[in-house]
Amino acid sequence: MKRSAIIGLLAAILSWIFLLTTGCGNSPNAQTTQPLSGYTVTDSKGHVVKLARKPQRLVSLTIGTDEFLMALVPAERIAALTYLADDNSISNISAEAKSVSGKIHANAENVVAMSPDLAITADWQAIELIQSIRDVGIPVYVYKTPNNIAEVKQVIAEISHVVGEEAAGNKLIADMEAELLQVGKKIDQIPSDKRKIVVNYSLMGGTGGKGSMFEDMCRYAGVIDGAASAGIDSNGMLSKEQIIKIKPDILLLPDWDYTGKTDFKQFKSDLENDPALRQVKAIENKNLIQIPDRYMYSTSHYVVRGITEMAKAAYPQYF
Repeated sequence: MKRSAIIGLLAAILSWIFLLTTGCGNSPNAQTTQPLSGYTVTDSKGHVVKLARKPQRLVSLTIGTDEFLMALVPAERIAALTYLADDNSISNISAEAKSVSGKIHANAENVVAMSPDLAITADWQAIELIQSIRDVGIPVYVYKTPNNIAEVKQVIAEISHVVGEEAAGNKLIADMEAELLQVGKKIDQIPSDKRKIVVNYSLMGGTGGKGSMFEDMCRYAGVIDGAASAGIDSNGMLSKEQIIKIKPDILLLPDWDYTGKTDFKQFKSDLENDPALRQVKAIENKNLIQIPDRYMYSTSHYVVRGITEMAKAAYPQYF
């Protein structure tokens, strides 16, 4: 064999070995970019989810997941959102959600009918439901429900990796941080002794408390969570006596309930005319404010809008 032929053969063999050992140019850790071999992810419950490729038929089982997915992947990759996605009283994506035809209630039959290659849900969803979906061979990824802003960012990073859209996740986090920075610049001008006390007054009473999402929102908005200041934890409720003692400057009122039967004007009027609460500063000064529940109770990136609106309500002179 001629010398030139031997050199050519050796070069071809070395090139073939290089491609095998480098995965055709991909980093060994970049599993989401290797659709032929697939990849695995471990969810918040320690369950290993095996995916053959980036999921192309995603199903969401919670409103928070709806909002994450609509921001991270093209609509054509979403087989179904929850039925709440269309309700603009609690959904921040009601307009965008129209581009997804599938809308479901969270039950196994609905999910199976969509033939998804991945379902995603928060950890508050019933384990029986999750297991029944897995039992028919559909992978389910469960993430930890965020309790603060840092955890929202963490979940965005998680889900964006699971669906193979890390760049979109990074942008979403950057957008959150930019809005929080703008709010922070405003509230940094407010002296600590001028910070307002806020009580989140739900249909059940005063909520919030230590370790809650609301407490963290208040911190970013430059206000004081009245429930947390009274020593209430995130599972507790404020009594009327405690609210009187806290002396809140602002009462935040709800604007949505799942039954659709609450008369919120009447709810506000009842509070304003409650003899036990007449001495509360917020009621004396008529500072009973509604910020959309789709912001205030969001566990997605839209929670930042709740922070912005709360800061504006407390300190309108700075906005």
